[in-house]
Amino acid sequence: MAVIEIKDVKKTYGHGSAQVEALKKINFEANRSEVVLIMGPSGSGKSTFLTIAGSLQKPTAGQVFVNGEDITHFSAQQSSSLRLNKIGFVLQAYNLVPFLTVRKQFVLVDKVKKNNNLSQAKLNQLFNELGITKLIDKYPQELSGGQQQRVAIARALYANPEILLADEPTASLDTSNVEEVGKLFKRLAKEHNKAIMLVTHDPRLEKYADHIYDMMDGKLVKQK
Repeated sequence: MAVIEIKDVKKTYGHGSAQVEALKKINFEANRSEVVLIMGPSGSGKSTFLTIAGSLQKPTAGQVFVNGEDITHFSAQQSSSLRLNKIGFVLQAYNLVPFLTVRKQFVLVDKVKKNNNLSQAKLNQLFNELGITKLIDKYPQELSGGQQQRVAIARALYANPEILLADEPTASLDTSNVEEVGKLFKRLAKEHNKAIMLVTHDPRLEKYADHIYDMMDGKLVKQK
């Protein structure tokens, strides 16, 4: 069974002559242990697609399933719980809190989840795996772009989500860092049984993908 399944999803904005159809009858699924790329230029609809897959907004029509459960009409509280427990997000801007050390970024995650006991063993394992153990007492401004991205990925994985969604995760990285992040996503999918969806226009990530889709003018076509 697919971890995420999207059936006949449409998304429109505006009304009447000003109406814009951002997504046009999208069908898609993502499975565990796979990296899926959604390729396309800016404005093609791929970020809208990602926010609907991540229950950040609702489709105008169609259905979205997570583990076979229809989440299309989830309440705001249900959607929030789903994101906290099953879906991890990695955003282009990293969204690290500038006045918190790397360690305290994770304390904040626990507070949001109302968990007052930081799992140091879990954190150490995650940091070792991502190669960022030496960064634990540093602030975001002291880190390179590649290091910040790794911390953002670690933060997204800290709650052990089944699904990882990343929006332009390599947009500001050089080629060597792109390769490191691509290999990391591939390894996380295979070794941790995650479904990983990457929205990108970066062709350097294609070799790490199990499946590639092209998004153009709101239409999704499978390439690989």
